[in-house]
Amino acid sequence: MALRTFVVISVASFFLKPTSSYASEAGSPAAVQGVKSCDSEPEGEAVSEIHLTLSPGVDSVSFICSAKENAVLKPSTTKVFVDQGCDRSETLDSLFAGATLEENTAGDSKKSYTLKIPPVTRQIQKLLYYKCSFTTAVQPLLGDQGPSVSTKDCKVIITVEKVEQTEPPPDSNDQQQPQTAPESTDEQQTDLVECDSTATTKEAGVSAESPHSFKCGAGMSLHPTNLTDVFDDQDGKCAAEVALQTLVDATLTKTETEATHNGQPVYQLAVKTAPSEDTALCYKCVTTSSNLETKTNTDEASAAKECLLKISVKGSASSAFSSTWGAAKTAIAFFVTVPPVLGVVDI
Repeated sequence: MALRTFVVISVASFFLKPTSSYASEAGSPAAVQGVKSCDSEPEGEAVSEIHLTLSPGVDSVSFICSAKENAVLKPSTTKVFVDQGCDRSETLDSLFAGATLEENTAGDSKKSYTLKIPPVTRQIQKLLYYKCSFTTAVQPLLGDQGPSVSTKDCKVIITVEKVEQTEPPPDSNDQQQPQTAPESTDEQQTDLVECDSTATTKEAGVSAESPHSFKCGAGMSLHPTNLTDVFDDQDGKCAAEVALQTLVDATLTKTETEATHNGQPVYQLAVKTAPSEDTALCYKCVTTSSNLETKTNTDEASAAKECLLKISVKGSASSAFSSTWGAAKTAIAFFVTVPPVLGVVDI
């Protein structure tokens, strides 16, 4: 009787032995080579996840699903999971430009994977996830229908650490820049538009990428006097005073006293968000009443007492083209008749 029981137990044990193991024994080739894998720990328990770190001083990191057993890597060599539950995947290159996951097979060994991410693209710390899926078939006991199949996953968690970006070394021209810095102030003044009594109209263009600086001539003051207001020049008349924000998302700032240019304050118009289409604004530099006392009440004197500064704010639909305006009346008529996609033409 005892002998019969022993034989039954021995046969059952033989058929219960799995045809493949989810994790191999310690001391596998992967462990010897120092590459982390999902093989068993020395205690014999299967590893459910492994952790790797791609530090700033390292160009790549490698792992292997198993040194002895076959496994399927998910999601793929071109994609990676971006959540802990491994439910959502994205292309690797969309997360880090130039990043690759290389698949390697040497001789009879199983596949190993090497993740390479250029340091210049590691501007934030991020967790990446892969899954190694193992399929295990277990032989049934005597009398059962067939072998049962179970799937187990080993999660590969990779921490991509941020790499502090350094500025490229300056070239010879950059090294000479501090020596020419004192001259840059004068050069920048060439971009400053002055609207004075010698001209009836000045024109300028401004965009979200390029603010515009201007000032009134000696003895003249800016109108509207409120920095939050502007003249609407959509009709070319520069007459209707409205709030600047009703036409374009922009601000007008005035320099402090010590930063004035030749005794007159300098104003800067900065566009925060480009309007949907080109927008015409206008400011006036008006001669102060004290300077008009010597002038007669003629058309010539009336025209000389103000200078119109017409500003074209480049719209987003035509931001790729020139923002220079032509003569006031001709240019405005041109914008009305020609679609914005054709850009602006100097007249």
